Amino acid sequence: MTRSDDEVTTAAGFDRALRARGVVAGTRRARTFAEVLLALPARSASELYWRARAAMLPSIDDLDAFHVAFLEFFGALGDADALRRLVRSVDAPPRRQARDLPQRESIPPAPSDRPADERLAERAPTQWIMASSEHRLTDKAFEDFDESERAAMLRLIARVRVAGEYRTSRRRRAHAHGDRFDFRGTLRGASRTAGELLRRRASRRRERLRPVVFILDVSGSMAPFARALLQYARVTAVARPAVRAFAFATRLTDLTPLLKRAGDERLMSAIASAVRDYGGGTRIGAALRAFNDGFAQRGAARGGTVVILSDGWERDDPALVGTELQRLRRLARRIVWVNPHKRHAAYEPLARGMAAALPYLDAFLSGHSLRTLDAVADAIEGRIA
Repeated sequence: MTRSDDEVTTAAGFDRALRARGVVAGTRRARTFAEVLLALPARSASELYWRARAAMLPSIDDLDAFHVAFLEFFGALGDADALRRLVRSVDAPPRRQARDLPQRESIPPAPSDRPADERLAERAPTQWIMASSEHRLTDKAFEDFDESERAAMLRLIARVRVAGEYRTSRRRRAHAHGDRFDFRGTLRGASRTAGELLRRRASRRRERLRPVVFILDVSGSMAPFARALLQYARVTAVARPAVRAFAFATRLTDLTPLLKRAGDERLMSAIASAVRDYGGGTRIGAALRAFNDGFAQRGAARGGTVVILSDGWERDDPALVGTELQRLRRLARRIVWVNPHKRHAAYEPLARGMAAALPYLDAFLSGHSLRTLDAVADAIEGRIA
């Protein structure tokens, strides 16, 4: 990996960390941040902070969330205590009125513990740059995580890009830069000014996010991967609307109400009590039929993306898997199948349920690690197949 790739990786990772905290910096700011790091490598925590703030902070109102994301993302490789002191030393300037002239913000004083800051300065700049790409848990399979690593896994999943695909509605709404003249809106505006056409109004079509549905196999072999993908579903549901989640082993269970009510480890304890067949056998076809009859036909997956996690081992007739996926194919825009066994070079889809499902899939991925969750996000948006 070249140095420029490292800076792009860091900028993109910090952008995801900001989005997880509700701060939308955008691709342009992330690109600017990468260019700044390439031209002016940060030699201390203070320099890194101000480069990140100048390039990635969209509004002063987002400063508190920016501080939290900065500590979470860059604190793993640096001196976390020195970073906290640095952030606490920066006070948000008072909100200025429109008539006030812009003022140059003063540079915060150096941290009181100078030796800690000097130790940060002595670190190689690439240690800051490689904040996410060289994390030792990024390529580790979810089933290999121990109890002490799960908390870190939850924090890293929050940095994975939240996927979303927009669809253009037939309905139109008023917009200052619309693509069509709004005759009725213009007349309504004229009625408020005694018939004078003082403002020409325009409209454009509405854009709405397509729904995303996660159907997760929680049988014994799939439980560790279902835990991770369910956490990603929770992060997605918090950041955007129209996200649903279901679990199945021998029967289907709707987990959607739990996604926004419970967080992190509490989510898993709530699921363990809600899913009665957790860790049991696998009936893929019956679960898909229950989803099609009870939810898909009522609009849960209409025009959206369905993400199915399973290894394809079917206890019942595998023909039912193909039949139900064919039904789902008529409703959903895209079907993504996640099978952790696909990560092995010698893997072949020989399981009967997996072989029956392949003709109806738009993407077939492994999704076994944090890095491969980015590929799942790309598949949800239709970027890979």
